[in-house]
Amino acid sequence: MFDAPSAPWFGSTWPKLFDYRLFLSAVLICLLQTPAAWSIETDPKLEHQLDMYLNNLNQDQELALQQLQLMQQQIQVTTPPASVTRLYAMKVFYYLYNNDDEQLMAALDRLSSYARQHPSPDVMAEALATHIEVLSIKGQMNEAYQTIVELESFLESVVQPRIRYYANNLLGRIYIQDNQFELASKHLHAAMEAVQETDDERTAIRRTYLQSQLAQLHADMQNLEQGLELINQAIAGVPESLKDHLPEFYLTKGYIEGELGHHEASIRTHYLALEQASELGYQGIALLSLNNIGAAYILMHQYEQAIEPLLQAKELAIELEDEYTQQLVLLNLGYIEVMQGNHDEGLQQMRSGIEYYREHGRRSDLERFLTEFAKALNHAGYHIEEAAILREQRDLNKELFQADRERILAEMQQRFQAREQAHHIQRLEQANALQERTIENKQLQNRLILLAAFAAAMAGILMWLLYRKVRHINRRLKEANKQLEFQSLRDPLTGLFNRRSFQQRMAKRWQQKEHRHHGEERDALILLDIDFFKQINDQHGHAAGDDILTEVAKRLTQSLRQHDQAIRWGGEEFLLYLHRIKPKDLNTLVERTLYLLAEKPFMVNGQPIVVTATAGFITLPFDDIPEEKLNWEKALQLADLALYSGKSKGRNQACGVTGLHVPLMEIMTSFDVEQNQPLTLQQLKCSEVAGPKVNRS
Repeated sequence: MFDAPSAPWFGSTWPKLFDYRLFLSAVLICLLQTPAAWSIETDPKLEHQLDMYLNNLNQDQELALQQLQLMQQQIQVTTPPASVTRLYAMKVFYYLYNNDDEQLMAALDRLSSYARQHPSPDVMAEALATHIEVLSIKGQMNEAYQTIVELESFLESVVQPRIRYYANNLLGRIYIQDNQFELASKHLHAAMEAVQETDDERTAIRRTYLQSQLAQLHADMQNLEQGLELINQAIAGVPESLKDHLPEFYLTKGYIEGELGHHEASIRTHYLALEQASELGYQGIALLSLNNIGAAYILMHQYEQAIEPLLQAKELAIELEDEYTQQLVLLNLGYIEVMQGNHDEGLQQMRSGIEYYREHGRRSDLERFLTEFAKALNHAGYHIEEAAILREQRDLNKELFQADRERILAEMQQRFQAREQAHHIQRLEQANALQERTIENKQLQNRLILLAAFAAAMAGILMWLLYRKVRHINRRLKEANKQLEFQSLRDPLTGLFNRRSFQQRMAKRWQQKEHRHHGEERDALILLDIDFFKQINDQHGHAAGDDILTEVAKRLTQSLRQHDQAIRWGGEEFLLYLHRIKPKDLNTLVERTLYLLAEKPFMVNGQPIVVTATAGFITLPFDDIPEEKLNWEKALQLADLALYSGKSKGRNQACGVTGLHVPLMEIMTSFDVEQNQPLTLQQLKCSEVAGPKVNRS
């Protein structure tokens, strides 16, 4: 059985929740200060009023606005900018969480304009961080990253620990959401250093909140033991004013315990989250807790115990009109029916849930649900339907892999452009400042000849430095473009060529007439799929799975000749393209490849893991059929069918397509989707190559 991330309809993966009350508490943690603790000028009266306002965030909203307006009326020319900036930031957050976009934009403009007029590091950092918070919540991440560049330029010079804590904590949260864990860790630890510089009634609150954030970060990075230690520290030290966060903390702890395989402990912790959430009215957390309790019992094969919390989760999902989670719970209940022997009833319920997610669900969720549905079909003996579901899951997995890769490349390009745009704005501002300085120097030229000459010399130096900086930036841009071009043709994990690069090579092969074979030699395609790779991920972790894929890539590369090519085709599938090989030598090469992978165990974290593969292979051109009639894409489909034949016969073997039992036109009809006549193994002549005998125990 699988843990939560591997089987998301058994348990919720990562509890990234948004609750208005919880977020107001976070704002209180970040923005409340004790002015005497820091050596920057503030207005004690105004700071005390802001503290009182934040301590009563759940008050009547009209009264809250009146208090802010009254404080703004008290501002004088002599009011310290740090206190004024904090007040303006409070007004931004008020309009943000009251969904008044018109007033929100006006408040942001006022805050930004005031900060530009009083550009100390503390004032600029608080104003920029507030702007980034708004952009992040609004989902405008491109603009947020441009502003982050400017914020980071001020951050090291900020005096007040409160602002350093707030800005670094904000950046840490953004980078966690963006899966940039190294940057997230850097900023969260900087926030913790800022907290340690204070010693007031808010210190314990900020420390506890940061511990929970770091626990989430370590869980995302699969540093589960360290994440569990941090969340335990957060729960043990939670102050009274942070009790509202306990359900969220317990949910995080239960998730990490489940990931570690401590299912009984995870159940106990989720019951604590359920109890606290029910008392506070956090029904979303209560729903997740009930579903995760049922999931843990399923993972322990205690199906009877799983039914009650899942039925409660179903009722709560109906009450909340959360059909998405309701269908998740129904899938769990259907799975239990199958495991308890009620095959038809359970499978029918699961089919209904799968159909719902086909129409309304996220494709990544559907892909994982199909895997578990196939297990239930296998358990019930519905092998034909199981094969169809596995093919659907495989095709969806390939689509998701390609879409994810394209998304990552697009995001990298967007971030690079955002940073370059921010740098460009800075350069323009520097150029404008230089131009203004030149005008001023001309006005003083008659009386201050020496000063004008000095200023001109300084301007020349600045232009030279700016020229060097521009050259350096252009050089980095060229390097980045080369790197992007390389990454567009290479798999980032294994370093092998990717599907796109192989398609380009085959197009070039056709243009240069390389497909015209000479004598007995042919080209060949070998499609390999790592056996039981999902079990490796489940038992040893995704990091171990990545190590396995990397080592498989190395071994395949070592086995190839100079003009051959290894390609990561997607997920755990690899494609070998052999240039000009005699068909009689192909079986020997395939057998050598199977032995190369399986004979020597892979070492992961000091533990040997036996890895085998199943393959399908074919020559190109195939069976003396011209490629104008049967091109490489169709040949690869035949090899893919042969691969799945090897899977169905026990894996750790290869199946080669050597000829046809039927006329070519019948095969060509099968390639036409509209004809609805799928290929079958009975239409093909195949040869089998056995892999080495291995011991998987």
